[in-house]
Amino acid sequence: MPERQMILDEVLLNPSVKAEDELRLSWQATMMFHLFKSRSRIGQPVSTADLMEIGNQYQARLYELRRALINIGLCIDRVKKGEGGINYYSLVNLENSTFYAERKGKL
Repeated sequence: MPERQMILDEVLLNPSVKAEDELRLSWQATMMFHLFKSRSRIGQPVSTADLMEIGNQYQARLYELRRALINIGLCIDRVKKGEGGINYYSLVNLENSTFYAERKGKL
């Protein structure tokens, strides 16, 4: 039987469940996940300024989030390099992810 890919709304984020039974994220990564999910629905990217409102160590939370999302066939890609260090990121399917492809599937 082929493995079923989870859809975004099926991702559970309950830290009281054993790690091997569920996707688990820190509070900041969970907040970023919800931001990416809501922006993805309206087709808008998330800026580094948006991510910094959630936490200053947004790169570490992006890494945490990317590692968790590959298990459900998703990734976060930088879609635009802006001026003044402001970058824009979007939630993408893993097979379309340039970030994942550049790292040859390793995170």
